[in-house]
Amino acid sequence: MRHFKKLLTFIFISSFLCALGSFSSCGEKPNLPSYSVSLDYSQGVIHGKLVYKFVNSYNSTFNHLKFNLHANAYSDKAESLPAPSSNLAKAYPSGVSYGGIEITSVRSIDRELDFSTSQNGQILTVETGAIFPNEQMTVDIEFVTTVPKSRLRLGENESGVNLGDCFPVAVVIENGRFVEIPYSPIGDPYYSDVSDYFVSVTVPSSFSVASSGYPEGTEVKGDKTTYSYSLLSGRDFALALSEKYNVLSTSSEGITVYYYTFKENAQNEMDLIINCTKFFEKTFGDYPYDSLSVAESEFAFGGMEYSGLAIVDKDLSSEEFVFATVHEIAHQWWHGGVGNNQYADAYIDEGLAEVATYLYLLNTDERLASDMIFNAKSAYKSFFELSDILSGNLDTSLSRPLSSFKNEYEYANLCYNKSLVMFCEYLNAVGLDKGVAKLSRLYKNNLNKNIGLDQIINELGYGEHFKSFVFGNVLI
Repeated sequence: MRHFKKLLTFIFISSFLCALGSFSSCGEKPNLPSYSVSLDYSQGVIHGKLVYKFVNSYNSTFNHLKFNLHANAYSDKAESLPAPSSNLAKAYPSGVSYGGIEITSVRSIDRELDFSTSQNGQILTVETGAIFPNEQMTVDIEFVTTVPKSRLRLGENESGVNLGDCFPVAVVIENGRFVEIPYSPIGDPYYSDVSDYFVSVTVPSSFSVASSGYPEGTEVKGDKTTYSYSLLSGRDFALALSEKYNVLSTSSEGITVYYYTFKENAQNEMDLIINCTKFFEKTFGDYPYDSLSVAESEFAFGGMEYSGLAIVDKDLSSEEFVFATVHEIAHQWWHGGVGNNQYADAYIDEGLAEVATYLYLLNTDERLASDMIFNAKSAYKSFFELSDILSGNLDTSLSRPLSSFKNEYEYANLCYNKSLVMFCEYLNAVGLDKGVAKLSRLYKNNLNKNIGLDQIINELGYGEHFKSFVFGNVLI
């Protein structure tokens, strides 16, 4: 589903105009929430304002709204650090550093709103007054975010700045209830609905900016530059900054592709980005956005996906770079396009991104594809001793919260390796062509939605196969 630039520009401008008045008079996407965000970054601190438009498309009346304050997972008041204990040295090479977000003001169009934060500081509750079904409400939130020195989703490091988790994000509503997701040092502790994002970021002019959004404008004032972006139907929005980036860009079949790299000669990597994007479009369906940015960064865990943006650790080997880049781009379809509760069912988007990576390698390098399956099975068997599985002492189920994993190795072996095997054995059972066609149908029929096991079985069939893997009843 490709959008035209003129339409994007119109919506972008309209959104910021709407932020100044009543959203009910605006014509853009009445049933989709939107974020209009302005960020001003300087020396590890962000001063920001967010205008959130909530559309009550539910059958319930709400008297408050809730927002995730993911940045407070980096606070010294958080219950745990936002990285596994075994990887703290890699996440904090200069020693543990803290950050966080402070909410300074919350308003609606015409009045101040009462607000409070949870005990751990990670949930913001805004008292809005009654929002009835089919009504809309805007909430203006001003905040200050402190960026820790780290190689994490939010962090300053020697190469640049990672700006994920830096502003409030609405808590998903299911069945009239807010689904609060605790931040976890293991996995991706997120759950989000699609929304429209209109983001401006002001940075020192020495920085280049990689972003989730399509670039709409640039304004230079003195030694600062403001970049403006739009992202329609995105699940999240992040940025990566650096004074050291070399930027490659091209247009490929209607998608504007950017590669932000520290390498001097990176055409091979750019070709990989373009080729796998084309492959996934052909295999699953249209890329869901208008631009794709891949940014190298100092990132402790290989790579991280956001809508329209893939972050890849700069220190990966050539082969690791291929796997990480293809996997994170695959997430544009399986997370960005089709989402799921990444806290409760991490195996869904990770397994689908892994099998997408496998299919790309099968098309380009059968040896790597074969190695990928062999290594997944070998690692799984090495981690889970057969005798322990048979005795019932180990939980090998896939559908479980991130907090239930003992460590990142258990998480990786289940949500990546076992889930990959589950989807690959499905492809072997139904035949590659038929299985890929079913995956394409899963994507197209659930675009911009969140899915669970029921939707996977409805689209792919083989319910007993998937249940046996998900509920831990199969041996590998």
